[in-house]
Amino acid sequence: MREASRLTKLWQEHGPDTYPLDISNLIDGALQNSDFNGELETKIGSCDSFEGCLIKTNDTEKWTILLNSQIDNNRRQRFTYAHELGHFMCHRDLQDQFEDSEETLNDFRNEVEREANVFASWLLMPANLLRDEFAQVSWNTKALREIGNRFECSLQASALRFVGLSSRPIAFVVSREGRVIWGSKSKSAPFMSSFCFGDELPKESHAFAANQKRDSEAFIHESGFAWNKDMNAHESQYFDYSGRGYQYTCIEFDG
Repeated sequence: MREASRLTKLWQEHGPDTYPLDISNLIDGALQNSDFNGELETKIGSCDSFEGCLIKTNDTEKWTILLNSQIDNNRRQRFTYAHELGHFMCHRDLQDQFEDSEETLNDFRNEVEREANVFASWLLMPANLLRDEFAQVSWNTKALREIGNRFECSLQASALRFVGLSSRPIAFVVSREGRVIWGSKSKSAPFMSSFCFGDELPKESHAFAANQKRDSEAFIHESGFAWNKDMNAHESQYFDYSGRGYQYTCIEFDG
C-alpha cells in the first residue's frame, strides 16, 4: 500500500495525472525519480505457461516484465501488468523470478500474491478518485461495472478496492458452482455465514438461486437475513463467462 501510494503521488503531482493509468509511462517516470540503479523493461509476447512474469537477468540489476499477448482481455492484462510491477516494487529482494497464472492472480491465501494484488488495485484505482466519484453510489453490479469502466480494471479488482475503502456495510463474494472462492467485506460489514474459501452459498440467498438457473443480475434482490441472521441485505449478481465461470455477488447490508 505504501509503495502504491508513493507511485500514485508521483503520478498525480509530477506526471500527466490522467486515468486510466498509463503504466508504461509511470514506470519510466517513477524509476527516473527513484534510487533504483538498474533497468526495468516490459516485453509482450506469446506464452502458454503464464499470464505475466517478472524476471531478473543473472548477475545484473536488469529486470523484465513479460506479458502474455494471448490474453485478449485488456483489463486483465492491465491488472497483470500492475501486479508484476507490484512484485518488482515490493518483492524483488525475495527472489529473482515471479511467474503468475490465473490461479496465482486469484490466490488470496498466498501472502506475496495477495500483496501484489493489493498494490495493483491501489495503484490503478486511487482512493481520492474513488471517493470523489463513487462515494454515493449504491453497491451493486451496475456500480461495479461503472468503476471497472472508469479505471479499465477487472470487476474483481474493482470490487476489492471499492469494498476496502467503503465505510458502509458492504461485501463482495466470488463463487463458482455454488461454493465461495474468496470474499471481501468492509470494516463495518457484519459476520457473514458464507465468506471463506469452500463455504457453500446460503440456500436462502439470491446468489444460491441465481447459481441454480444462471439468472444474471437483472434486478437487485432483497435477500433478508441469508448472509447474517441480524442484518437484512440486498444483493445483485454477475456471471463471468469469459474465464472459469465465476459468479460475482455484491451485497449491501442495511446499516
